[in-house]
Amino acid sequence: MSLYNILAPAMRNPRSYQAYHSVVAELVRQQKTSGPEQSEERIAYTKLNLQRMKRVEKQFVLLPELEMLLQENKPEWEWVVLSESWCGDGAQQIPAIAAIAAQAPGISLRVLLRDENPNWMDTCLTNGSRAIPKLICTSPVTGERMFTWGPRPAAIQEQLNNFKAANPRAEAAEVALYLHSLYAQDRSQALQQDLLVLMRRALQVKENEALAH
Repeated sequence: MSLYNILAPAMRNPRSYQAYHSVVAELVRQQKTSGPEQSEERIAYTKLNLQRMKRVEKQFVLLPELEMLLQENKPEWEWVVLSESWCGDGAQQIPAIAAIAAQAPGISLRVLLRDENPNWMDTCLTNGSRAIPKLICTSPVTGERMFTWGPRPAAIQEQLNNFKAANPRAEAAEVALYLHSLYAQDRSQALQQDLLVLMRRALQVKENEALAH
């Protein structure tokens, strides 16, 4: 039995992107956040993240090469994204991931809250930590995991690492401000470049398997 088939029945509160967006909006209305830690900081992040999500939705433009790949190959995949409403990286990435999935009828997207789904989260740790957001792509036919992505685009992470190295005394707020300025300038381009590489690789594996049979 595949890992997906083992985990799928235990999936807690899977949501479409629109349903997830509605959850975040309701949390903001109630002045709450997702997860057990209802701190003022996380509540404030959730409010800010709702605005970030709306901005990404308005600004997102699909890369032509990614659009072509989706049209030509028509992949059939299950996408699961793990995040939380207070996660700034999630707010910057999930609307774009949803927009990409919307371009491919064969891709179904579900958003899970990380703290409600530790069994999913613990299969795709980043350096031993539960870093989010995390995208898991699975074949609905075989249950095989095709790829995982996250928590940040490689190009964004590289620039952030360089900033931290050049500014070792920078406070967390300064680092966060720089990170989100990178996202604003990038407009989901780095994410799409990452996914383009991963999708091409996954589709090539599928093609090779077909040829082998």
